[in-house]
Amino acid sequence: MKNFIKYIVIITILIACLSCDSSSSRINLKNDNWKNYESIRLDKKLLSAKNTTEIHQAFIKYPQLYQNFYSRMLRAGDMKDVQVKKLSKQVKEKLDQFKSDTVINNILKEIQKEFDDFEYYKLEIAKGLSRYETIFNFRYKSQKIGTFFSLFNADVVEFDSIIWIGLDMYIGPENRITKLIRSESLPQYIKDKMDKKYIVSDVLFGYLMTHNYQYMGDDLLSKILSYGKIAYLMDLILPDEDPENKFRYNANELKWCGQNEKYIWQHIIDEELLYEKDLKKINSFFSPGPYTKNFGKDSPSHIGIWLGYRMIQDYTEKNNLSIKEILLEKNIQKLLSAYEPK
Repeated sequence: MKNFIKYIVIITILIACLSCDSSSSRINLKNDNWKNYESIRLDKKLLSAKNTTEIHQAFIKYPQLYQNFYSRMLRAGDMKDVQVKKLSKQVKEKLDQFKSDTVINNILKEIQKEFDDFEYYKLEIAKGLSRYETIFNFRYKSQKIGTFFSLFNADVVEFDSIIWIGLDMYIGPENRITKLIRSESLPQYIKDKMDKKYIVSDVLFGYLMTHNYQYMGDDLLSKILSYGKIAYLMDLILPDEDPENKFRYNANELKWCGQNEKYIWQHIIDEELLYEKDLKKINSFFSPGPYTKNFGKDSPSHIGIWLGYRMIQDYTEKNNLSIKEILLEKNIQKLLSAYEPK
């Protein structure tokens, strides 16, 4: 009888442990596909290429990126000018000027110093995408992550079914190149966040915003909840990422949000902003900047995204729902009903 009771106790403990594990929001990697991802280093090619022909041969494999790089970033001409086997004399001269520019080459060399090895970031991004695939039964077909020089125009873009990262936007706030850029060209609040620690979360946030953003309305509350679903998804696919990185915050900024949650909520209620649709009044809740308007200079930017995360977090915990059930729920009042500002 004693052995039987002991057996029952062991089984009970095991069931409890298994139940805890099954209710966990952590998404485990199903297989090792994430290890097969490749990186495409076009930034390295720009620096090492002996001539414009080599650059052309490397970029023409990725027509959407090449067109945007040439026509928008370099402001050198029309998109159609580079979609040819052999460049015209005029286009070649413009690319030659770019290739031989001393400032450009110094920036490219600085990028290589910071990112001689990109393996860690590639694999962490691949893990995040693999967890995404597990949730949605979807395959990121190319299994390639590209890096390029954006001329300080773009951090993360998706062209040619490949995610591209402008590494110049992550060379570091204290980098000599970053400090030389005038604030008129690149505001200080952007330079302050040009940190490689944000690469992984920036890539996944951008990917989710492109493929999973769910429009629920034009008012502040609807937008907060739409962003909140994305932020909650970030938690699932990047479980090991530092929490503040997922919001492009530092530790103090995330702490500010936690300490001022009731204040943020009360301000929205007192100012009758919950169902406000005027973009001038609500855009600051989601836009990048040095801080969020009306919340003081100690506040971080886009606190609406963080607030949405808290709302979805409360709703999930109190209803024990899967992420798919959360995404399917579009009843604004129902999603709000479980929220309790801390």
